[in-house]
Amino acid sequence: MAAKPAVTSKTGRATAGAVKPARRHDTGLGDPDGDEVYRSLVDNLTDMVYRKDLSGRIVFANRRFCSWLKRPREEVLGKTDYDLFPATFAETLAADDRRTLGGGTDGEHGDAEVYEFPHCQPNRARITRVPICDARGAIVGLHGIVAEVIDAQSLEEQSFFLTKLLDTLPDNVYFKDGQSRFRAISRYCAEKFGITDPAQAMGKTDHDFFAGDHAEQAFRDEQEIIRTGIPMVNIEEKETFPDGSVKWAATTKMPLRDGGGRIVGTFGISRDITDRKLMEEQLARQAFYDGLTSLPNRALFLNRLGHLFRRASRTGGQPFVFAVLYLDIDRFKGVNDSMGHQAGDELLIEVARRLEGCLRPSDTLARLGGDDFGLLVEDLHRPEDIHRVAERIQEELSAAFRLKDGEVFCSASIGIALSTSGYEQPEDMLRDADTAMYRAKANGRSRHEVFDKDMHRKAVSQLQLETDLRHALDRNEFVVYYQPIVDLDRRCLTGFEALVRWKHPARGLVPPNEFIPLAEETGLIAPIGQWVMNEACRQVREWQQRFAGRDALRMSVNLSGHQLLQPDIVEQIRRTLEGTGVDPRTVTMEITESALVRDMEVGAATMERLRQLALELNIDDFGTGYSSLSYLQNLPVDALKIDRSFVSRMKRDGGQSEIVHAIISLAHRLGIKVVAEGVETREQLDALTSLRCNSAQGYLFARPLPSDDAERLLSEGLAPF
Repeated sequence: MAAKPAVTSKTGRATAGAVKPARRHDTGLGDPDGDEVYRSLVDNLTDMVYRKDLSGRIVFANRRFCSWLKRPREEVLGKTDYDLFPATFAETLAADDRRTLGGGTDGEHGDAEVYEFPHCQPNRARITRVPICDARGAIVGLHGIVAEVIDAQSLEEQSFFLTKLLDTLPDNVYFKDGQSRFRAISRYCAEKFGITDPAQAMGKTDHDFFAGDHAEQAFRDEQEIIRTGIPMVNIEEKETFPDGSVKWAATTKMPLRDGGGRIVGTFGISRDITDRKLMEEQLARQAFYDGLTSLPNRALFLNRLGHLFRRASRTGGQPFVFAVLYLDIDRFKGVNDSMGHQAGDELLIEVARRLEGCLRPSDTLARLGGDDFGLLVEDLHRPEDIHRVAERIQEELSAAFRLKDGEVFCSASIGIALSTSGYEQPEDMLRDADTAMYRAKANGRSRHEVFDKDMHRKAVSQLQLETDLRHALDRNEFVVYYQPIVDLDRRCLTGFEALVRWKHPARGLVPPNEFIPLAEETGLIAPIGQWVMNEACRQVREWQQRFAGRDALRMSVNLSGHQLLQPDIVEQIRRTLEGTGVDPRTVTMEITESALVRDMEVGAATMERLRQLALELNIDDFGTGYSSLSYLQNLPVDALKIDRSFVSRMKRDGGQSEIVHAIISLAHRLGIKVVAEGVETREQLDALTSLRCNSAQGYLFARPLPSDDAERLLSEGLAPF
């Protein structure tokens, strides 16, 4: 059958008025395989569908077309008629393609020709050709539908197959006439409509099955498709039913054409995507809302703050003031620790509800994480108005919170950043509000602070200091200074207190009051304290050997509250004592009273285990804690160290000596020694001597000294005092 085939008949003539060029939102030549709904629809058609570009290459072919050619899809795409058929027949097809394309978008597009195809079964088929136009109306390709020329029996078979398809396809398939009345629907679609027989839908419209808004929109869409011939592909629709229930569907609607190519209605396929949409909504809530309080989370808060930035940039110079408030619940950890995390969660929910009561409709409240909340207040008349907002919040939170396990009072520290500071990024504004919140906490809690530039400079400096502190141990930047401790009865030096100093490579000697609190906060105090312990024990062992002819020199080392609560602290100290070879009886561990009362039970147990190592134990800064006298009889304490704040106010026979006198008298009655800190004047020394204080240290005797100077002091002795 290589000879040029004869065109046996011409039926269903297509005219310009009957067959409009196919139009889509794209060029119409893209491979639709990625569109699941379109492919499902077209691949199940009994007609053979293909598309060609202007060079005659096939750019799409449905399953039926490929099966008819007895070739897999990959061997069809990109081919021309010359690759698939004998040359003479291919030239006939190409000539008819050119005639259709030459007719223009409004001219003749050729007839629905019947051909006898060689090597195909069935070999008699009709091709209807329609030009494809882009959005500007230019022809960019050709759309072809190949229909088998069949007899009545074949028509009956095809009707049977189509019915089977509509009965088994797990999608909503429907055909409508020009007035959007149903002509046929799939059985799956009938179940969706709540009817038992698909034939019951004949002649009805969407208004019979859907609520008004959705039905009207569907009618408008279908009439537009009929008017333009442009399909709607994979549109997501929210379907509302008369009982108020809602479903979501992904829908493709196309023009329904008769044998002559005239649009006589629409047909479509829709797939239920309700489960997917519900999952998307759930994921969206998880991504942008807090699961505990149902408030927006940090991501959504920053998103809305970004919208305000863009709105402010469009005001054309008109003042538009907004503010970010960063709230942190004061002492929230205490609620968790004492009442449990469930009570903490209850409190966070109640706080969220009260804060919502402080909002205007335009404001945004978010949970930023933990016990931190953010409040976005927009369109302030004056920057000063934000103080009233913060005060209203403080007042709202001041009333008791009634939780399941009891009543709780709380307050909040609030930091405020104003848009008038000229921010460029939302993150910077939130950061500065956070910085101001920490300033409010440092200034006493339950208050609010407005950010200023000085806060940022200090925050940057503090962050740099923390970074440098984390590297200081590795870089050997710490040194130990030694302050002499003198025996007031014998008027001689008996030992030293080891005091850590940081020699910063750029800032020089950093005062302990600047880096010790930071080390406590970051947990670095533990490795720093361990290093000081090791260095002090090594040094005192060396001095004991060098000055062996004198009484055994003692060394006092501070034990921080963080170290005191470490489970393995006693084992760490034991290894240090063994590693340095120092006699434990010449080492004193100094524990501050405030550190001890943080957890008296754990602290007392640790002190008992330290006593078993033969160490002496002193209570440092005595008199400044919360339970100053009640625990002394039950702890293995060797000496009390009177805080320098009491010593500095002493005058011989003056009224400020009563506290010191009381501490010394109590200690002696309990058989405990007393060491006075911060002795700077002769007058203070005389007063302490008259009160029978055992030992003292302070600038009157010597400042803290580097190891070389301390060793020289051991060689030469203290100056008379």
